[in-house]
Order: sequence, then structure tokens, then C-alpha cells
Amino acid sequence: MRAFVDVTLSQSDKRLIFIFLFVFIIIFILIGLIGVVIRRITKLMETRMDYEIHEAVIKRVISTPEQLRKYGSIKNRRRFFLESIPVFCIIIASVIAYLVNSFVTGKWADTYFANFGDLFYQWDWDNAVMVKVFGLEVLSEWPAVSNAPHIEVAHIGSYVLCLLWILAMVYLAIVTQAFIARGFLLNRRCHTVFGKSLEGFNYFQDDKEKGAPNVDSTPKK
Repeated sequence: MRAFVDVTLSQSDKRLIFIFLFVFIIIFILIGLIGVVIRRITKLMETRMDYEIHEAVIKRVISTPEQLRKYGSIKNRRRFFLESIPVFCIIIASVIAYLVNSFVTGKWADTYFANFGDLFYQWDWDNAVMVKVFGLEVLSEWPAVSNAPHIEVAHIGSYVLCLLWILAMVYLAIVTQAFIARGFLLNRRCHTVFGKSLEGFNYFQDDKEKGAPNVDSTPKK
């Protein structure tokens, strides 16, 4: 039986498909790992809000959802400020490192992240071989390595500054995520702590279990 579409893949097309599949799998795994980390951090940080509002709720100091939301928000903002103090310390340290590095090297405007790239592999994307597939230019083969990881003594200051900036951004992202997670949990607690639910309640079944008398609701003439 003759096929309607005859698809013949060259060696270059096979390599291209393999590269696309490999990149897709790596991205999929990274997204999954990031999702797992975010979920675990959120679960861990949520428990802090219960700790903050536990005493006030148990001792009946708070009696309405509005009071709980206001009290919890104050506690959440205070916790966010305390957890953000290391970020400000890192920023101050990076400013001091920047001033010292600029004073020693005499360069007050440098390509810090470009210098930081010395520590990683880099590929020559400008000279990458491209082919046309269905009218689109796509990568035919992986480009050549243009830089292998190495350390330049003149770029030590850039390494330190970039590490401090990255550390500050990651820490701030975690602290912000914790702040949002506590806010979501606080909103749920405002509904569950003072909530009145009839889930699973049946009027007639409840009366039978308690042995209540069967009262005839039919009006007497």
C-alpha cells in the first residue's frame, strides 16, 4: 500500500529532531523541579502564619474574621521586613564591593555579568549552522564552544559582585514567595476559623440519631 505522504529525513534532520527533543525534555524537567521546590517552600512557609496567629485565636482575643485578617496582615508584614534584612545587608555589601573594585581597577562602568560568564561554557551562536525546515531557519547542529570555564584575575571583582546580586535576588524571591504564601493561608483561616458549614448535615437524620420525638408538622384543624 502506497503512503499518502513520503517523509524522508536526512541525517541533519535527525540530529535537529534529537536536539529539539533533548532541549524539550530538559526544559520539562527543570519546570517540574522548580514547581516541586516552590510547592515545598510554600508549604513550609505557610506554617509560620499559623504560629503567628495561634495564640490570639486560641485565647479568643480575636472574635471576627476582620480582626483576624488585620492582625495577621500586621504579623505577615513584620515577618517580611525581618526576613528582608539579609537582602539589605547583601545590597550594602555589594555596594561596598563595587566601590572597592571600581577604585582599584579604575573602571566605574564595567560589563560585570559578561565577565561573570568566564565561569561558564559559552557557545558561538553567531556562527551557528542554520538550515531551512518548512521555510523556517532552525539550528542544524550544536555550535562550537567559544569559551571554557576559567578564572581571570582581573575579573575577580565582577565574580564577587555578580554572586552577591544573584544571592540577593534569589533570597528576595524566596522571601516574597513566603510573604504571599502566608497571605493566602491567612485568607483561608479567616474563612475556616469562623466558618459555619452545614456540610454533611441532614435535618431529619440528625433528629433520629438524637432520639428526638417525631413532631407532626401538619397544622391541626
